[in-house]
Amino acid sequence: MTSNQKSIAKLPLWDELPGFSLHLDQLLDITNSYVEPIIGETVTKTMIHNYFKGQILDSPETKGYERKQLAGAIVVDLLKNVFTLSEIKQGLNWILVDASPQAGYDNFARMFNEQAAQKQLGSTKVTSIDLKSASKATVMQYHAVQAILFWLSTRQILKDNL
Repeated sequence: MTSNQKSIAKLPLWDELPGFSLHLDQLLDITNSYVEPIIGETVTKTMIHNYFKGQILDSPETKGYERKQLAGAIVVDLLKNVFTLSEIKQGLNWILVDASPQAGYDNFARMFNEQAAQKQLGSTKVTSIDLKSASKATVMQYHAVQAILFWLSTRQILKDNL
């Protein structure tokens, strides 16, 4: 983040997400409450249904949506402006081979929050993980977070110069 860029909202950790079953409208409202302040866009019912149809996110087993779908919707919505849905699906599948949905999401949220709080993009100061000993999947998550933040910074620069 550049020094003239406004501060970015924080992502919640897994345990901060509702632990009860949600209706689709609630899933959308909660997802958008975290994502919209960051990227300035909202996720729609159609988009969520496409994430399930494309098997990017696991469909709910009942009509209720759980933390797994909510956390996934937050991550996918942040990544979709930088990566294709196919790339996001591949990355999520790779991460979930070695980590639970909770561990994978918390890792992403911690890195995002830490890196978004930095005064300058591309900072190598990472305290939430040790990049030297991290798995390739974790390093990929770190790079994805950086890609989102660079995209946001570029959008802000363009907006400021209109």
